[in-house]
Amino acid sequence: MSSLRLRQLREDDADDVARLFVEAWGDARRLGGDDIGQWFANEALKPENLLVVVDEDDRVVGYFDVWEEGESVDVDMAAPGLWDETLDLAENRARAIGAKRVRMVVSDGHDLEDRIGKRGYRPLRASLTMAIEFGVEAPPEPVIPDGIELRPYRHPEDERAVFEAVQEAFADHWDFHPQSIENWREFTVKARNFNPDLWLVARDGDEVAGASLNYPERTDDPGYGWVGSLAVRPAWRRRGVGEALLRRSFAVLHARGWRNVRLSVDAENPTGATRLYERVGMRMLRQANTWECGFE
Repeated sequence: MSSLRLRQLREDDADDVARLFVEAWGDARRLGGDDIGQWFANEALKPENLLVVVDEDDRVVGYFDVWEEGESVDVDMAAPGLWDETLDLAENRARAIGAKRVRMVVSDGHDLEDRIGKRGYRPLRASLTMAIEFGVEAPPEPVIPDGIELRPYRHPEDERAVFEAVQEAFADHWDFHPQSIENWREFTVKARNFNPDLWLVARDGDEVAGASLNYPERTDDPGYGWVGSLAVRPAWRRRGVGEALLRRSFAVLHARGWRNVRLSVDAENPTGATRLYERVGMRMLRQANTWECGFE
């Protein structure tokens, strides 16, 4: 459509973009204007890669951003009614910055999957959102493995040790990309919903064996406690550290009023995390699929 233009996201676009996400993705991406506004304070996000599609009256009718990761670009978008036009613009942006392939995460069964399949995208991997619901009674306290101490995270004293533990714990996971501590901070300790009292650290003497980075809610999933990262370093796996961290996380979130807790996990996680989550009573809520298309 020749009347459409592309421009950078502005702060006064926040409510319009949030509305597009809810319209496009429903409960899977329930963003608010304040959530979008937070992106402007995130130094890891390049303003030139946060883009809106506007009509001839400058009304926001579509949104996409691109995240550069080596030769790949991850595209996130919300453009109900204008998916193909907006995806054309996103792919052009990816080509302009030298990407050789584009990836997108799409809710399982969403109409967009048919559209991108016809454009040559292929499914690569699935991720699951898992959930558990509690009543008024507090969840049981975990059994703590011998030699392990679970305690609250101390900020900023624990920051680097926890960052390094999380990086090591996920290094053998699918599509892992090392982060600098500066980038990690933007999405964790500098996030609007960061509360150090909700984070837990598993220690074995002076070593950080694992950590659980919990939030009062995920940015686009309000009303639920959220286990953002459950990380156990390889040397401490299969000793009950992960289960202890998870069960204590449930208790911490419940004590602060959250009766529903969710997390996201790679459906083919190599550490058996999905089995752990099922064992403690979590069930799959929904699935999202990663699709990829290479450029010739």
